[in-house]
Amino acid sequence: MQTKAVPEVTSRYIQRTGVVVLLALVCLTPACHRSPSQQERPKGGGVSASWQKLNVVVITIDTLRADRLGCYGNSDVETPNLDRLASRGVLFENAAAQTPLTPPSHASMFTGKYPHVHGVRGTGGFVLDASQTTLAEVLREKGWQTAAFVGAPVLKRMFGLNQGFETYDDRMPEPDPERTTLENPSLRAGEVVDRAVAWLERYSATAPFFLWVHVYDPHAPFDPPAPFKKRYEGRPYDGEVAYTDREMGRLFDAIGRKSSLDKTVMVLLSDHGESLGEHGEFSHGVFLYDATLRIPWLVAGPGVPVGRRVSNQVRTIDLFPTILGLVHGEVPKGCQGVDLEPTFRGRPVETALSYGETLYPKINMGWAELRSVRTPQWKYIRAPQPELYDLREDPGELKNLIHDHPEQAKQLEREIVELTATGAGKPPEQIKLKSMNQETERQLRSLGYAAGATSGGFELTGQGVDPKERVHILELIDEASTTLERMSSTQRMQLLRQALNEDSTNPLLYYFLGEAYEKTHRDGEALELYRTAISKNVANPGRIFVRMALIYGRTGRVEEGILSFEKAIHADPTDVETLNRLAVAYLMKGRSAEAERVLRAILVLNPESAQALNSLGWMTLRRKEVTTARQYFEQALQADPDFIEPHINLGMLCKQAGDYEGARRHFEGFLAKASLTRHKESIPRIKKELAMLQKSAEGSVR
Repeated sequence: MQTKAVPEVTSRYIQRTGVVVLLALVCLTPACHRSPSQQERPKGGGVSASWQKLNVVVITIDTLRADRLGCYGNSDVETPNLDRLASRGVLFENAAAQTPLTPPSHASMFTGKYPHVHGVRGTGGFVLDASQTTLAEVLREKGWQTAAFVGAPVLKRMFGLNQGFETYDDRMPEPDPERTTLENPSLRAGEVVDRAVAWLERYSATAPFFLWVHVYDPHAPFDPPAPFKKRYEGRPYDGEVAYTDREMGRLFDAIGRKSSLDKTVMVLLSDHGESLGEHGEFSHGVFLYDATLRIPWLVAGPGVPVGRRVSNQVRTIDLFPTILGLVHGEVPKGCQGVDLEPTFRGRPVETALSYGETLYPKINMGWAELRSVRTPQWKYIRAPQPELYDLREDPGELKNLIHDHPEQAKQLEREIVELTATGAGKPPEQIKLKSMNQETERQLRSLGYAAGATSGGFELTGQGVDPKERVHILELIDEASTTLERMSSTQRMQLLRQALNEDSTNPLLYYFLGEAYEKTHRDGEALELYRTAISKNVANPGRIFVRMALIYGRTGRVEEGILSFEKAIHADPTDVETLNRLAVAYLMKGRSAEAERVLRAILVLNPESAQALNSLGWMTLRRKEVTTARQYFEQALQADPDFIEPHINLGMLCKQAGDYEGARRHFEGFLAKASLTRHKESIPRIKKELAMLQKSAEGSVR
């Protein structure tokens, strides 16, 4: 294998280049393949033994295409910070994700296993089981201090990727109670970087650290902040890429202040790409083309040569063993990835086969799931109408060669069968949605809360509607959502109704059309639509029950809202946001015992749920347990300083205790961060309280 120095970025890189080096196909076994150099490393029992005391930083940028970076040949988007990182180390030209979805992709990175092995198969409804060994667990056991800062709600700790992290900051903005969008609020890259930088500035331990920073930009909806919005007018995705690069510069600077370059392993990659209209897809998750599976991947630090480009195919499952190789660690058994360090020196590794899958069409749209294998030359996609592409001659995957090369297709189909034990003549794979690990389930059962940790399942048969046959549905969804400002709400709903008439079992269409009804205050029509969806047994009905419950709440039908919330929780027992709403609904109806049970269940799922801690404080205060209530309110503020409601409660407690200075401090803390819309009723009341405190203070001076 040949490596070459990174050239000056003077010419445009050919998009999705087919530069490859042909390797013999190697069927992967459950055992991890390790390089000879790694096998020779002594087995260590601690950081001071064979393991190198290197700081490790992994940065994952959500939804980032390789062809948008200068170091990959794009001169139209400003990415100086990522380009600088590439010049300091190795750039993988041909890196592939195992799935175009965020949670399973990260699970593959941090376990070194394919999705069907680690068990996280989609977004929501899956949790990484505690039996899986993660990179953070390995490093923490060997003496590293571990911290993670994530920008997407789909990576919250309840999904299991917090395993091994001492600090796992997954705080997200409060949902707007009037919001009807399907996505929970996420964080801007700048906010995630702020939190990671603050942790680095506080870090003073002598032990090495492992830091994972995940930023959600550039992810739809694309809306870059100033000045990138104007600078990339008409190209919002590119604007978000440039914005993210700027924030990476701040993070790199902070890391450099804390740890010298010769003591820090830096890895930056994406979890998947983004389709910007290729093959009729306008996002990611539905198809397995390289628009969403090909990713950027950069590595720099001790043991990594400067300015190298590696043309070997590499995979996200290779991240886990590669990092352990760089710190001279031992890779746990069961890893399916390989240490990529030999590729830095131009030596071969066994990465010629990359498995990919997406269950999103099956779970979220009622279509057939897709599986694929990718080699340096070929991409085979198992679908109701299978596909075969020559990536060397056709990097855009535009010409299906399935009938021109039947033997090649059969060989690659055999690879999928051997790897996954699925296919013709094999029983369908049974998928059980799992919402929690066994210990969490045990704790919830002790509260009398959860009857089980699963919420249904389905079979993967590979049969059904081929997603390619529903491209027009994707186009209708995209037109109805992305051109909203250029069309009336009536036109938008007309497009969605057209799509639903053609694809009546697609859950997403019910969500989108129902959302459109709600935004135009047509709650009755939305309820009727949601009831239709339930009667058709659409997949994943939990979100539909939530929307129904919120409509009932807006119209004063609290008991009906409670029933719908309960059905939503039955579908997904780990939905903390809905649990919080259910607790509030219980309190509105005076059902305090049930509310407290739900709130304690939330703290099992997320011990740092500020909203649950604040609600428990309020409930104990009603029981005149002032000391306990104060503790809950203080814990809520400590868990999330941006959740400001506890300031009101603590301010009132201080006032009642005669601690006017404490009351003033908490009231001012509330007003400093209060939202003019969300807290419009509380702001005048707290201002009045402050004025009364001021008068009392002036009176005492006289």
